Amino acid sequence: MAELELHVKRAIYTKEGKLIGILEIKIWRVPKDRCYPEGYKYSLVFARYDEESGAYDNEFLRYDNHRCEGHHKHVRGKRLPYRFRGVDELLDDFEAELRKLLEEVGYEG
Repeated sequence: MAELELHVKRAIYTKEGKLIGILEIKIWRVPKDRCYPEGYKYSLVFARYDEESGAYDNEFLRYDNHRCEGHHKHVRGKRLPYRFRGVDELLDDFEAELRKLLEEVGYEG
């Protein structure tokens, strides 16, 4: 049975109070098997908010390893491989990539 290790969900705003998007991080401890050899299942998502359409882009940045698909990430709609080295590194990698992407689209913080 999966045990939720970490769950964070919150809105992210600019310094001026403008909504940038929604951050949701979920990490479960699961039995080790062929799908989850490290014993973790995770989904780290930053869904960027589009003020014009009022929609969220769930493919802006997402790291996950669901349904035996292995470790991978989605960056601006492209699926790319990801080398999982542990939970701490996963969180660090996600944060670094998110900061970089937000800077690229004009947000600093």
